[in-house]
Amino acid sequence: MRLSECLSEKNAIVRDGDFSSIGTLFSHNPQQVVYAVSEQDIRKIAGNPSVSCVITTAALSQKVPCTVGIAAVRDPRREFQALQSLMARHPEFILPTFINRISSSVKIHPSALIAPHSVVIGRDVVIEKNVVVNEQTIIDEGSIIRSNCIIGDAVAPFGNTHEGSLIQPPGGVHLHRDVDLHANIIIRRAAFKGYTEIGEQTKIDNLSTIGQGTVIGKHCLLCGGVTLGDFITIGDDGWIGPNVYLSDQIAIGNRVYITIGSRVSRDIADAKVVKDNFVLDRNRFKGVIRGM
Repeated sequence: MRLSECLSEKNAIVRDGDFSSIGTLFSHNPQQVVYAVSEQDIRKIAGNPSVSCVITTAALSQKVPCTVGIAAVRDPRREFQALQSLMARHPEFILPTFINRISSSVKIHPSALIAPHSVVIGRDVVIEKNVVVNEQTIIDEGSIIRSNCIIGDAVAPFGNTHEGSLIQPPGGVHLHRDVDLHANIIIRRAAFKGYTEIGEQTKIDNLSTIGQGTVIGKHCLLCGGVTLGDFITIGDDGWIGPNVYLSDQIAIGNRVYITIGSRVSRDIADAKVVKDNFVLDRNRFKGVIRGM
């Protein structure tokens, strides 16, 4: 697929290019198109050989590697979403449908709603009252989904396609082994051919929202009221406090500790403590506490 064949703004092409998939700054799909809104994003593109095209601003386009196709638009995220909506009409850009595979040991409350196709639920899963499990959802063994959760939110968050009609995101959700979701959680489907993922033995507390295409590692704890943007990666053994907000397209390392109410808009390295939007070296922080 050529970039110039798909964009709504035909005059936006700075350097045309081919792509065969849609992805994020962290994913490694073959010949993927991504979007970039900051210099930090451009640096990530330079380090990801899977990126063949980027939708960005005119100012940032001058810093894109010369091997990457470029479209320069006023609102890269919106144009990227419109492109994804268009590509969702092509079979090669969406997940295939299949017959439901639900283990006989699963406990599903009578009020829960399970999509009629493209759902996999493993052994000993518990699904409580008023839960909605949408299509393209995989729930591995031992997971618990408590009341009023929505798994695989099917409302297209980016709105209208080029033809003006709403579509469903073409990706899915994968809950790995022994995930524990408390009440009133929304997990959005990936906005491209792939999954929003929650790692094994990760626990998410009440009233949290997980954005499309976000991947959370193993053994993490997300406290109540957390909001995660789209296309975030979070490593293993993390702790995210109540009412934390993480911006789109950032990478959070392993063993990161983010305190209550923090707003994070940039990448965080392994074993860091985030407090009041500042990032502190964990060992240095412990030393200061000991000396008080």
